[in-house]
Amino acid sequence: MSDHGAQLGEAEIVRREETLRGWFTRGCDPIQQIIDGLDIGWGGVQRWATARMPPPTGGPHLDFACGYATFLAQLGWRFPGARLVGLNIDFAGPHRIARSLLAEAGVEAELVEADARKMPFAKGSFGSVSCFLGLQDIEIGFGEEGVRTALTEAVRVLRSSGMLTLLDEFSFDRFDSLLEGLPVTVVGRGERELNVRWSRRVAERAITLYAEGWVDQARLDDPGMRRELHDEVHSRMVEEMERQLAAHGYYVPFAAVRMVVAQKA
Repeated sequence: MSDHGAQLGEAEIVRREETLRGWFTRGCDPIQQIIDGLDIGWGGVQRWATARMPPPTGGPHLDFACGYATFLAQLGWRFPGARLVGLNIDFAGPHRIARSLLAEAGVEAELVEADARKMPFAKGSFGSVSCFLGLQDIEIGFGEEGVRTALTEAVRVLRSSGMLTLLDEFSFDRFDSLLEGLPVTVVGRGERELNVRWSRRVAERAITLYAEGWVDQARLDDPGMRRELHDEVHSRMVEEMERQLAAHGYYVPFAAVRMVVAQKA
């Protein structure tokens, strides 16, 4: 059931995160629950982001490279009544859960299966556009040129004066470089650390899974190339894990998320 018109307070959004996290990780062992549970809320960053991004106005809102649709759920909780559209390159494999997740979250959204580099929408179709951690996935699979093409498409389908909200681990300089030449002006920036502190047991399981996920995102068919990439990524993650554990006694699985808000001319 959707919540059209019902403005939710912060405590209620936290409660819904916890409920959705329990559903999302049901049947998992305790360590896997911790790892998979990060996707719901992403260590508090999603809630922080929706509280600071411009409300969707002037037309439907597009969230591209939406993956499991967890950020769409947050958008629906924060902006009840907004017309939401999620685009992802597939809703198969692990992403097949997206529709069920939105139903469990009580959020209505149209899901469109398409490549973000070739969005099947007319120019100016959306009043606002967002992307939560999807640019890094596009980069793994299609390189920097793929990221630039997806951003060009995002701006194309955004109406004049509409807001583009991007969230990723990229530096602000990197964001500026990617947006250079596009008809947008950056009007806001923010940065948020994940509220996550994992033990060695959780960290070791997590980096094994993350290295496997990285290889899947790279879309390599050759088994030898897949193994080589896996070993390289896993080795880099182990090094970072050991560095953090030695320095702090805990492991934070990902860097701070940076948010850039840009307005189309």
